[in-house]
Amino acid sequence: MHIAIVDDSRETTALVQLWLEEAGHTTAVFEKGESFVRASLDDRFDVVLMDWMLPGIGGDNILQQLQQQPDWDTPIIFITVRSREEDVARILELGADDYIIKPLHQKELLARIGAVTRRRHKSEQPLIQEYGIYQIDLRSRTVFREHEAIKLTEMEFNLVCFLFSNVGRLLSRDYILSSVWRYDANVNTRTVDTHISRIRKKLKISEENGWRLSSIYQRGYRLEQFDPALAG
Repeated sequence: MHIAIVDDSRETTALVQLWLEEAGHTTAVFEKGESFVRASLDDRFDVVLMDWMLPGIGGDNILQQLQQQPDWDTPIIFITVRSREEDVARILELGADDYIIKPLHQKELLARIGAVTRRRHKSEQPLIQEYGIYQIDLRSRTVFREHEAIKLTEMEFNLVCFLFSNVGRLLSRDYILSSVWRYDANVNTRTVDTHISRIRKKLKISEENGWRLSSIYQRGYRLEQFDPALAG
């Protein structure tokens, strides 16, 4: 998973980064809430670990800002020295998914990250997902274009599902690798480019068909639904 750590304590972030990377996760560290909010508009995280007491905007205000983003659905775990029942109740009522009181403990932190992600993924997904002219059948692991099956490899199918579940979001190559390939030692970012090219051709993704899969220079890829009437 790709996990954001929002905390101005370098001692805390260094320790949490070590624990997470030992567990196979990737991390991005932000010392100020403002820089994290800006990054969240472009990058995608699986979990956010956020300190309440931050310089500038506090964690509670950041939480409220994030929830105003129309497609925000990332679990947020607060990490803080505040332990009063009133504080815990307030931050949970504002929409935090969990709350850990400092000092942090490695096994507890990893367990809580696992718990919030399981809760988020537990909600039932429709077995057949519709995206314009495309249909994804999760039972047969088949992608259809206008009800015609498209022959894909296992990894291509996984990548198609990932792209369509993140329509409109800019996805960095590293994030795609960590989410789809799980950072297999035998793959690199060129693998992402190759598979994207194959998917674009096999699915015949084009503006005329209502979709575009754009390469954003030095940043990654974005799949967008497009109104064919606006093309040309």
